[in-house]
Amino acid sequence: MARTIRVGEIGDYAERQLNLLVKAAVLTADQRLKLASPVDTGRFRASWAIGENAAPSKGQPEGEYPSNPAPTAVNYSLGNERIGNVYSIHNNLIYAEPLARGHSKQAEDGWVDSIAKDVQTYVNAEADRIGRSS
Repeated sequence: MARTIRVGEIGDYAERQLNLLVKAAVLTADQRLKLASPVDTGRFRASWAIGENAAPSKGQPEGEYPSNPAPTAVNYSLGNERIGNVYSIHNNLIYAEPLARGHSKQAEDGWVDSIAKDVQTYVNAEADRIGRSS
């Protein structure tokens, strides 16, 4: 059943819904990249970082990493995602691009692009769902 929203509240309601969608999209993309990341030392998986209106400047420093770090760990302050901002997820390790291009037996070439397409499909489906339930 459709929700009743006063005309003067439509903008605020739409903004809240879109902000929730942006937050879900950012976190979904981050989690999917981490889950699909090839893991040897764990540094690559731990080095994914989210940037808001700018790319993150550096990856994880040298050091010991668990061989299978938690794929849900986020290198970012969550909760303030807003429509209108640009979010990017980067891995700035020197070997990140070769791994993203399939230079690992654990991940095929194009796995990052495939995740980006999957997240776009997810965003479209969620936007449709929000539109139908509003």
